[in-house]
Amino acid sequence: MAQRISYPSADFPGPPRVAVEVPDDWETLTVPGVQLAVAQPRTDGQFRANVVVTVQRFGPDFTLEAARTGLEQRKAALPELEELGTGEIEIEGASWIASEYGYTQPGRPTVVQAARYTVLDRAGVAVDVLEIVGSCGAESAEDEIEVVRTIQDSVSIDLS
Repeated sequence: MAQRISYPSADFPGPPRVAVEVPDDWETLTVPGVQLAVAQPRTDGQFRANVVVTVQRFGPDFTLEAARTGLEQRKAALPELEELGTGEIEIEGASWIASEYGYTQPGRPTVVQAARYTVLDRAGVAVDVLEIVGSCGAESAEDEIEVVRTIQDSVSIDLS
């Protein structure tokens, strides 16, 4: 006798619904492997500030601390990393790891990133790690990082 397994279901919950508020002139982008991506309008010769949201599914034992370890490993691989600060914040009752840093690739302008991670319990059968990374060029980071943070702060998550 065979059994039918389906997605979404109690054993395999569907993906979370994620929404952010962005400035009116920002554009949506389609990026492979990314659930949501937006960017400011193009300006010739300038880094385009952007925010990217990804969701990855893990087993039910995956923790926020494991997400922090993964973040630290990714940052360690970045060229000329300058750590600006890492800590925990609360958004809509959820704990997030928040990390801001800059890095410079050879021959390219310095990029400033604000990364946030949270772990969403999916009824004990899995967890989804929600990642929101905002990026801007260092030359305009003083103004643009505030826009990125505001977008990140606006996140709403629906697990139904």
